[in-house]
Amino acid sequence: MSHCGWRQTRVDDRPLRILQVVHGLSRGGLENGVINLLNGLPAADFEQAICCLDRRGELAARVASGIPIDVLGRGRRDMRLPMRLAQVIRERQPDLIHCRNWNTWPDTVLAHRLAGGIGTLIWSFHGFADGCWFPNRRRFASWLLSFATDRLFAVCRDAAERFAGVCKIPKARFDVLYNGVDCARYMPVSDRAELRRRLGFETDELVILTVANFAPVKGHAQLLRAAELVLAASDRRLRFVWLGDGPERAVLQRRLADLGLDDWVQMPGSNDDVHQFLAAADLFVLPSHLEGMSNAILEAMASGLAVVAHAVGGNPELIEHDRTGLLCADGDINALADAIGRLLANDEERLHMGRAARRRARQIFSLEAMLVRYAAFYRNSVPGTNASHSLIR
Repeated sequence: MSHCGWRQTRVDDRPLRILQVVHGLSRGGLENGVINLLNGLPAADFEQAICCLDRRGELAARVASGIPIDVLGRGRRDMRLPMRLAQVIRERQPDLIHCRNWNTWPDTVLAHRLAGGIGTLIWSFHGFADGCWFPNRRRFASWLLSFATDRLFAVCRDAAERFAGVCKIPKARFDVLYNGVDCARYMPVSDRAELRRRLGFETDELVILTVANFAPVKGHAQLLRAAELVLAASDRRLRFVWLGDGPERAVLQRRLADLGLDDWVQMPGSNDDVHQFLAAADLFVLPSHLEGMSNAILEAMASGLAVVAHAVGGNPELIEHDRTGLLCADGDINALADAIGRLLANDEERLHMGRAARRRARQIFSLEAMLVRYAAFYRNSVPGTNASHSLIR
């Protein structure tokens, strides 16, 4: 039941109207998930629009034609933004308004009130931007905002429990809806040798791939120390490849040069062909100190790779330890190096885990399964509709 009470909206014989509110459609896991919803939910059942509070972003080009995009150009301390968003709400007349993470929540709540409470208001939590840091004033504001929001959900149980605890919101307020991955795009390829040749990988080397922004919370500095140990202990030909960009890139490059590891650890930058790198890699490592529901891990699993990661955030909900990958304690450099080294030394175990990871991705975390979960949640959030599928709780 809604915390605020159901609105008077009724959905008769027409598609459910949804307004998706985001900060923008720049490159990122959250944004990619929004694109998948916009393009994946059937237009016959869901009439969607999207509102970018800040800017349009490069991923907007992937939004299916016919889905309107409003860009409000939020400025610093933009006091008029809620009024502009309220006007969008009045024009779109949505049955549902879905905003995400802190940077959209206060403005959307206020705009929803200014628009007269049109539609059911949903807020979802996708993870802390930088570790667990969350100032007290924001915690109190989140507690207040929860009273003005009809439904709350998080993308994994850990995120729901962590945020509820930090902000003193009852855990029962949160549903859990797992992300999904396109298992047709992220999958093993038949001509892997040719793909590796095109990417510049040698036939006799093992490629250890990491896909993450270069930010402190992603743990590249810790991975670098683990890579140094792995390279020193292994007699196999290894190559670490780190895809991504961010503020820590220059620091990490200098550290690589100081250690003389430039030939073994490569940083090609961000890349639109992540799926090809995953299909060509032998192992995936994500050393983050905290994660919500990691799209990078999902994509690696769908690509048939065993995954090594820290047992933090939502990672244990994705990775079955000793079955689809290996989990280790955050901060334990030796444990991280040992996990990587173990799977590089045991081809059969690594490949077996990779196959199990893909099966798990297809069964639980596929894009199709995600769309079913969201469709049911959206229908359940509007009076006068019935969901045909149960939600993950």
